[in-house]
Amino acid sequence: MTVLLVAGLALVGWCIPVLAVNYDDYDEDVAKLLQEYQILPDDQGSYAPSVLMFNEGKDSNTLVDFETGLIILTATTEKVLKQSIIDVLLTQIDPSVIDAKTAQDFGLTNDKTNRPFFWEQVVDHTGEAIGSKWRAGKFADYLLKRKTRQNGRLKVSLSMVETHKDIAGGKYIKFAKAASRQHKVPVSLVMAIMETESSFNPLARSRSNALGLMQIKAETAGRDYFSIIKGYKHTPTSSFLYSPKNNIEVAAGYLSILENRYLVGIKNPKKREYAIISSYNGGAGNLWLSLDRKGNKTKSLARINKMSVAEFYWFLTNRHIRKETRNYVKKVSGKQSKYVNL
Repeated sequence: MTVLLVAGLALVGWCIPVLAVNYDDYDEDVAKLLQEYQILPDDQGSYAPSVLMFNEGKDSNTLVDFETGLIILTATTEKVLKQSIIDVLLTQIDPSVIDAKTAQDFGLTNDKTNRPFFWEQVVDHTGEAIGSKWRAGKFADYLLKRKTRQNGRLKVSLSMVETHKDIAGGKYIKFAKAASRQHKVPVSLVMAIMETESSFNPLARSRSNALGLMQIKAETAGRDYFSIIKGYKHTPTSSFLYSPKNNIEVAAGYLSILENRYLVGIKNPKKREYAIISSYNGGAGNLWLSLDRKGNKTKSLARINKMSVAEFYWFLTNRHIRKETRNYVKKVSGKQSKYVNL
Protein backbone atom coordinates (compact mmCIF):
# COMPACT_ATOMS: atom_id res chain seq x y z
CA MET A 1 0.00 0.00 0.00
CA THR A 2 1.21 3.47 -0.89
CA VAL A 3 1.87 5.80 2.01
CA LEU A 4 1.84 9.54 1.47
CA LEU A 5 4.02 11.30 4.01
CA VAL A 6 3.77 14.99 4.70
CA ALA A 7 6.65 15.83 7.01
CA GLY A 8 6.16 12.67 9.00
CA LEU A 9 2.33 12.65 8.89
CA ALA A 10 0.94 9.39 7.56
CA LEU A 11 -1.96 10.25 5.27
CA VAL A 12 -2.67 6.72 4.08
CA GLY A 13 -2.59 3.70 6.33
CA TRP A 14 -2.45 3.50 10.06
CA CYS A 15 1.18 3.93 11.05
CA ILE A 16 4.21 6.04 10.31
CA PRO A 17 7.08 3.99 8.92
CA VAL A 18 10.50 4.58 10.36
CA LEU A 19 12.92 5.41 7.56
CA ALA A 20 16.68 5.10 7.97
CA VAL A 21 18.05 7.29 5.20
CA ASN A 22 21.62 6.79 4.06
CA TYR A 23 22.30 9.90 2.05
CA ASP A 24 25.37 8.31 0.44
CA ASP A 25 23.02 6.03 -1.50
CA TYR A 26 21.56 8.94 -3.47
CA ASP A 27 22.73 11.36 -6.13
CA GLU A 28 23.66 14.79 -4.86
CA ASP A 29 20.37 16.46 -5.86
CA VAL A 30 18.28 13.72 -4.23
CA ALA A 31 20.39 13.73 -1.07
CA LYS A 32 20.07 17.50 -0.80
CA LEU A 33 16.28 17.34 -0.93
CA LEU A 34 16.19 14.48 1.56
CA GLN A 35 18.39 16.39 3.97
CA GLU A 36 16.25 19.51 3.62
CA TYR A 37 13.09 17.50 4.12
CA GLN A 38 14.28 15.27 6.98
CA ILE A 39 11.69 12.83 8.23
CA LEU A 40 11.56 13.83 11.89
CA PRO A 41 9.46 12.58 14.80
CA ASP A 42 5.80 13.40 14.24
CA ASP A 43 5.76 16.21 16.79
CA GLN A 44 8.53 18.06 14.95
CA GLY A 45 7.60 17.94 11.29
CA SER A 46 9.79 19.10 8.42
CA TYR A 47 12.40 21.78 7.87
CA ALA A 48 11.11 22.49 4.37
CA PRO A 49 7.37 23.14 3.98
CA SER A 50 7.83 23.41 0.21
CA VAL A 51 8.92 19.76 -0.02
CA LEU A 52 6.43 16.91 -0.25
CA MET A 53 7.44 13.27 -0.15
CA PHE A 54 5.59 10.25 -1.45
CA ASN A 55 7.15 7.24 0.21
CA GLU A 56 6.10 4.02 -1.44
CA GLY A 57 7.96 1.67 0.86
CA LYS A 58 11.48 0.38 0.56
CA ASP A 59 11.37 0.11 -3.22
CA SER A 60 10.81 3.72 -4.22
CA ASN A 61 10.80 7.37 -3.16
CA THR A 62 9.27 10.41 -4.82
CA LEU A 63 10.18 13.95 -3.75
CA VAL A 64 8.35 17.06 -4.95
CA ASP A 65 9.89 20.46 -4.28
CA PHE A 66 7.22 23.10 -4.86
CA GLU A 67 9.79 25.89 -4.52
CA THR A 68 12.15 24.81 -7.29
CA GLY A 69 9.58 22.87 -9.31
CA LEU A 70 11.73 19.74 -9.20
CA ILE A 71 10.37 16.18 -8.93
CA ILE A 72 12.86 13.40 -8.20
CA LEU A 73 11.92 9.72 -8.29
CA THR A 74 14.07 6.75 -7.31
CA ALA A 75 13.22 3.05 -7.34
CA THR A 76 14.83 -0.37 -7.27
CA THR A 77 13.37 -1.61 -10.56
CA GLU A 78 12.23 -0.05 -13.83
CA LYS A 79 8.70 -1.38 -13.33
CA VAL A 80 8.39 0.27 -9.93
CA LEU A 81 9.93 3.48 -11.22
CA LYS A 82 7.46 3.67 -14.10
CA GLN A 83 4.51 3.22 -11.76
CA SER A 84 5.91 5.91 -9.46
CA ILE A 85 6.13 8.34 -12.37
CA ILE A 86 2.52 7.61 -13.39
CA ASP A 87 1.32 7.97 -9.80
CA VAL A 88 2.85 11.38 -9.19
CA LEU A 89 1.73 12.71 -12.59
CA LEU A 90 -1.88 11.64 -12.09
CA THR A 91 -2.36 11.88 -8.36
CA GLN A 92 -4.78 14.24 -6.64
CA ILE A 93 -3.27 15.42 -3.35
CA ASP A 94 -5.39 18.53 -2.90
CA PRO A 95 -6.87 18.28 0.62
CA SER A 96 -9.99 20.06 -0.58
CA VAL A 97 -11.02 16.80 -2.20
CA ILE A 98 -9.38 14.24 0.08
CA ASP A 99 -9.51 13.61 3.80
CA ALA A 100 -6.30 15.29 4.94
CA LYS A 101 -6.18 13.19 8.10
CA THR A 102 -6.46 9.69 6.68
CA ALA A 103 -6.63 10.26 2.90
CA GLN A 104 -9.18 7.45 2.61
CA ASP A 105 -10.48 9.23 -0.48
CA PHE A 106 -7.02 9.30 -2.07
CA GLY A 107 -7.37 8.80 -5.80
CA LEU A 108 -5.66 9.36 -9.10
CA THR A 109 -7.90 12.16 -10.32
CA ASN A 110 -10.09 14.88 -8.91
CA ASP A 111 -13.68 13.85 -9.58
CA LYS A 112 -14.77 17.50 -9.51
CA THR A 113 -12.46 18.65 -12.30
CA ASN A 114 -11.24 15.35 -13.78
CA ARG A 115 -7.74 16.85 -13.62
CA PRO A 116 -4.74 15.60 -11.63
CA PHE A 117 -3.10 17.88 -9.10
CA PHE A 118 -0.12 18.74 -11.32
CA TRP A 119 -2.27 19.49 -14.38
CA GLU A 120 -0.33 21.96 -16.59
CA GLN A 121 2.38 22.32 -13.94
CA VAL A 122 4.06 19.33 -15.57
CA VAL A 123 3.88 18.72 -19.32
CA ASP A 124 5.19 15.77 -21.28
CA HIS A 125 8.00 15.66 -23.83
CA THR A 126 5.63 16.92 -26.53
CA GLY A 127 4.55 19.89 -24.43
CA GLU A 128 1.11 18.49 -23.64
CA ALA A 129 -0.57 18.57 -20.23
CA ILE A 130 -0.93 15.14 -18.66
CA GLY A 131 -4.42 14.03 -17.69
CA SER A 132 -4.73 10.38 -18.66
CA LYS A 133 -3.04 7.09 -17.80
CA TRP A 134 -2.14 6.66 -21.48
CA ARG A 135 -0.29 9.98 -21.72
CA ALA A 136 1.33 9.52 -18.32
CA GLY A 137 2.53 6.08 -19.38
CA LYS A 138 4.00 7.41 -22.62
CA PHE A 139 5.83 10.16 -20.75
CA ALA A 140 7.07 7.63 -18.22
CA ASP A 141 8.51 5.52 -21.05
CA TYR A 142 10.25 8.62 -22.41
CA LEU A 143 11.71 9.45 -19.00
CA LEU A 144 12.86 5.89 -18.40
CA LYS A 145 15.11 6.13 -21.44
CA ARG A 146 16.94 8.91 -19.58
CA LYS A 147 17.13 7.19 -16.21
CA THR A 148 20.39 6.99 -14.30
CA ARG A 149 21.64 4.40 -11.84
CA GLN A 150 23.45 4.77 -8.56
CA ASN A 151 24.03 2.31 -5.74
CA GLY A 152 21.51 -0.14 -7.12
CA ARG A 153 18.69 2.37 -7.53
CA LEU A 154 17.25 3.90 -10.68
CA LYS A 155 16.56 7.64 -10.77
CA VAL A 156 14.52 10.02 -12.90
CA SER A 157 14.23 13.79 -12.44
CA LEU A 158 11.72 16.07 -14.11
CA SER A 159 11.02 19.75 -13.84
CA MET A 160 7.73 21.56 -13.70
CA VAL A 161 7.10 24.29 -16.24
CA GLU A 162 8.73 27.66 -15.63
CA THR A 163 5.39 29.19 -14.63
CA HIS A 164 4.52 26.37 -12.21
CA LYS A 165 4.09 28.74 -9.25
CA ASP A 166 1.70 30.96 -11.20
CA ILE A 167 -0.38 27.91 -12.10
CA ALA A 168 -0.27 26.52 -8.57
CA GLY A 169 -1.14 29.86 -6.99
CA GLY A 170 -4.02 30.30 -9.42
CA LYS A 171 -5.85 27.47 -7.71
CA TYR A 172 -6.21 29.53 -4.55
CA ILE A 173 -6.81 33.09 -5.81
CA LYS A 174 -10.59 32.82 -5.43
CA PHE A 175 -10.19 31.83 -1.77
CA ALA A 176 -7.68 34.62 -1.20
CA LYS A 177 -9.99 37.21 -2.78
CA ALA A 178 -12.96 36.10 -0.70
CA ALA A 179 -10.95 36.13 2.54
CA SER A 180 -9.42 39.47 1.60
CA ARG A 181 -12.83 41.07 1.18
CA GLN A 182 -14.15 39.49 4.36
CA HIS A 183 -11.29 40.66 6.57
CA LYS A 184 -10.26 43.83 4.71
CA VAL A 185 -6.67 42.81 4.10
CA PRO A 186 -4.89 43.18 0.73
CA VAL A 187 -5.18 40.11 -1.48
CA SER A 188 -1.62 40.80 -2.63
CA LEU A 189 -0.47 40.37 0.97
CA VAL A 190 -2.35 37.09 1.36
CA MET A 191 -0.92 35.65 -1.86
CA ALA A 192 2.63 36.85 -1.16
CA ILE A 193 2.58 35.27 2.30
CA MET A 194 1.15 32.06 0.85
CA GLU A 195 3.92 31.77 -1.73
CA THR A 196 6.60 32.58 0.83
CA GLU A 197 5.27 30.18 3.45
CA SER A 198 4.61 27.06 1.37
CA SER A 199 5.35 27.69 -2.33
CA PHE A 200 1.69 26.64 -2.76
CA ASN A 201 2.14 23.20 -1.22
CA PRO A 202 -1.33 22.62 0.32
CA LEU A 203 -0.03 19.86 2.60
CA ALA A 204 2.94 21.84 3.93
CA ARG A 205 3.96 21.23 7.51
CA SER A 206 6.85 22.90 9.29
CA ARG A 207 9.04 21.68 12.10
CA SER A 208 7.03 23.86 14.49
CA ASN A 209 3.79 22.20 13.32
CA ALA A 210 2.55 25.10 11.21
CA LEU A 211 0.13 23.66 8.68
CA GLY A 212 -1.05 24.20 5.14
CA LEU A 213 -0.69 26.90 2.54
CA MET A 214 -0.36 29.78 5.00
CA GLN A 215 1.46 27.77 7.68
CA ILE A 216 -1.08 28.24 10.46
CA LYS A 217 -0.30 27.09 13.99
CA ALA A 218 -3.50 25.70 15.44
CA GLU A 219 -2.78 26.64 19.04
CA THR A 220 -1.85 30.28 18.34
CA ALA A 221 -3.18 31.89 15.15
CA GLY A 222 -5.88 29.21 14.93
CA ARG A 223 -7.14 29.84 18.46
CA ASP A 224 -6.94 33.62 18.00
CA TYR A 225 -9.06 33.37 14.86
CA PHE A 226 -11.83 31.43 16.56
CA SER A 227 -11.84 33.36 19.82
CA ILE A 228 -11.58 36.85 18.32
CA ILE A 229 -13.20 36.51 14.87
CA LYS A 230 -15.72 33.75 15.55
CA GLY A 231 -16.32 34.60 19.20
CA TYR A 232 -15.72 31.23 20.85
CA LYS A 233 -12.72 29.25 22.04
CA HIS A 234 -11.66 26.51 19.69
CA THR A 235 -8.44 24.95 18.43
CA PRO A 236 -8.82 23.88 14.78
CA THR A 237 -7.86 20.36 13.75
CA SER A 238 -5.19 19.52 11.21
CA SER A 239 -7.90 18.33 8.81
CA PHE A 240 -9.55 21.74 9.04
CA LEU A 241 -6.29 23.62 8.45
CA TYR A 242 -5.19 21.42 5.55
CA SER A 243 -8.25 22.59 3.61
CA PRO A 244 -7.02 25.46 1.39
CA LYS A 245 -10.22 27.46 1.84
CA ASN A 246 -10.14 27.16 5.62
CA ASN A 247 -6.41 27.78 5.84
CA ILE A 248 -6.58 30.98 3.82
CA GLU A 249 -9.65 32.18 5.72
CA VAL A 250 -7.94 31.68 9.08
CA ALA A 251 -4.76 33.37 7.86
CA ALA A 252 -6.60 36.42 6.51
CA GLY A 253 -8.53 36.65 9.76
CA TYR A 254 -5.32 36.51 11.73
CA LEU A 255 -3.78 39.25 9.57
CA SER A 256 -6.76 41.44 10.46
CA ILE A 257 -6.26 40.60 14.14
CA LEU A 258 -2.65 41.69 13.91
CA GLU A 259 -3.67 44.96 12.28
CA ASN A 260 -6.66 45.81 14.43
CA ARG A 261 -5.57 44.47 17.81
CA TYR A 262 -1.91 43.68 18.29
CA LEU A 263 -0.46 46.46 16.11
CA VAL A 264 -2.93 49.24 16.80
CA GLY A 265 -1.15 52.57 17.10
CA ILE A 266 1.04 52.40 13.99
CA LYS A 267 -0.30 55.39 12.08
CA ASN A 268 1.14 55.01 8.58
CA PRO A 269 -0.64 52.22 6.62
CA LYS A 270 2.51 51.10 4.80
CA LYS A 271 4.49 50.88 8.03
CA ARG A 272 1.58 49.02 9.57
CA GLU A 273 1.66 46.55 6.67
CA TYR A 274 5.39 45.94 7.15
CA ALA A 275 4.72 45.40 10.86
CA ILE A 276 1.98 42.89 10.00
CA ILE A 277 4.37 40.94 7.76
CA SER A 278 7.07 40.81 10.42
CA SER A 279 4.59 39.87 13.15
CA TYR A 280 2.98 37.13 11.06
CA ASN A 281 6.38 35.47 11.04
CA GLY A 282 7.96 36.51 14.32
CA GLY A 283 5.10 37.69 16.51
CA ALA A 284 4.24 41.19 17.69
CA GLY A 285 6.18 40.63 20.91
CA ASN A 286 9.45 40.21 19.03
CA LEU A 287 8.70 43.37 17.07
CA TRP A 288 8.46 45.35 20.33
CA LEU A 289 11.61 43.67 21.66
CA SER A 290 13.43 44.67 18.50
CA LEU A 291 12.51 48.30 19.08
CA ASP A 292 12.86 48.47 22.85
CA ARG A 293 15.12 46.40 25.10
CA LYS A 294 12.27 45.66 27.50
CA GLY A 295 9.67 45.20 24.79
CA ASN A 296 7.65 48.23 25.86
CA LYS A 297 4.84 48.62 23.33
CA THR A 298 4.23 52.34 23.96
CA LYS A 299 7.89 53.22 23.44
CA SER A 300 8.10 50.94 20.41
CA LEU A 301 5.06 52.56 18.79
CA ALA A 302 6.48 56.02 19.37
CA ARG A 303 9.72 54.97 17.72
CA ILE A 304 7.93 53.45 14.71
CA ASN A 305 5.78 56.53 14.21
CA LYS A 306 8.86 58.77 14.18
CA MET A 307 10.48 56.73 11.40
CA SER A 308 9.87 57.20 7.70
CA VAL A 309 8.51 54.25 5.73
CA ALA A 310 11.97 53.59 4.29
CA GLU A 311 13.61 53.80 7.70
CA PHE A 312 11.14 51.34 9.22
CA TYR A 313 11.60 48.87 6.35
CA TRP A 314 15.37 49.14 6.79
CA PHE A 315 14.99 48.54 10.52
CA LEU A 316 12.87 45.42 10.03
CA THR A 317 15.22 43.96 7.44
CA ASN A 318 18.42 44.81 9.30
CA ARG A 319 17.70 45.17 13.01
CA HIS A 320 14.83 42.84 13.86
CA ILE A 321 16.05 40.41 16.53
CA ARG A 322 15.16 37.37 14.39
CA LYS A 323 17.18 36.76 11.25
CA GLU A 324 14.36 34.65 9.81
CA THR A 325 11.97 37.57 10.20
CA ARG A 326 14.42 40.01 8.59
CA ASN A 327 14.58 37.79 5.51
CA TYR A 328 10.84 37.09 5.65
CA VAL A 329 9.94 40.77 5.34
CA LYS A 330 12.16 41.04 2.26
CA LYS A 331 10.62 37.98 0.64
CA VAL A 332 6.97 38.83 1.25
CA SER A 333 7.23 42.53 0.37
CA GLY A 334 9.18 41.58 -2.75
CA LYS A 335 6.53 39.11 -3.90
CA GLN A 336 3.56 41.44 -3.36
CA SER A 337 4.09 43.27 -6.66
CA LYS A 338 3.21 40.03 -8.50
CA TYR A 339 -0.30 40.13 -7.07
CA VAL A 340 -1.24 43.82 -6.94
CA ASN A 341 -3.53 43.58 -9.99
CA LEU A 342 -5.64 40.68 -8.73
